[in-house]
Amino acid sequence: MPLLRHVAETTSTNDLARTWAHEGAPHGAVVSADHQTAGRGRLQRVWASPAGVNLAMSMVIRRDWPAARLPWVCLGAAVTLAELVGPPFRIKWPNDLLDPAGNKVAGILAEAEWDAGRLKFVILGIGVNVGWAPPGLPASSLAAAGVHTTASALRDELARRLIPGLDRTPEALASAWGARSATLGHRVRIGDVEGVAVGLLPDGGLSVRRDDGGLAEVRSGDVEMVGTTDG
Repeated sequence: MPLLRHVAETTSTNDLARTWAHEGAPHGAVVSADHQTAGRGRLQRVWASPAGVNLAMSMVIRRDWPAARLPWVCLGAAVTLAELVGPPFRIKWPNDLLDPAGNKVAGILAEAEWDAGRLKFVILGIGVNVGWAPPGLPASSLAAAGVHTTASALRDELARRLIPGLDRTPEALASAWGARSATLGHRVRIGDVEGVAVGLLPDGGLSVRRDDGGLAEVRSGDVEMVGTTDG
């Protein structure tokens, strides 16, 4: 088990992990909390849950990776989480874990810190709805999908798997991601791009075949599923 710090409450486990990283936390060190007062996801969205019910954890990643390797951190974490919780769950590009009905169960946020162009560390934050999901949203929990575990048990097993999972090559991650994707082969809309998602780009972006046959390259944004599997 990697070195762990667990607290009852913090603003965000990513904030706490970053502070620890500046103090010298080693590669693979994990921070978790029963409750976050300012949890966040991608695009500065709020990530909230009751105390002691869901998983909020962050890991310090120290690798001498180029910037082009960083998108694969979130993709690799999503693959590792999907492998852990089982086949019914799928990944919506780039890193949301969905239940069989297409509801969001988990989100992942990676924040990198640089020094003179060299990567110092990445803080990898993972939030999982273990036993509760926010009402009024297309969200669900592991428990509602039939996976019964605790936040601490899920944290410990995920912490053991993350480093080897992230250290896979981009090619291996792309293959594993494709096998668990809720996006590939489906009609999607990301901003003003609409078409069928056909693959991952070498930098982890999404390749979308538009109706005119051209390929669009998407590297950020929210995926809206607007169609069925491409036949």
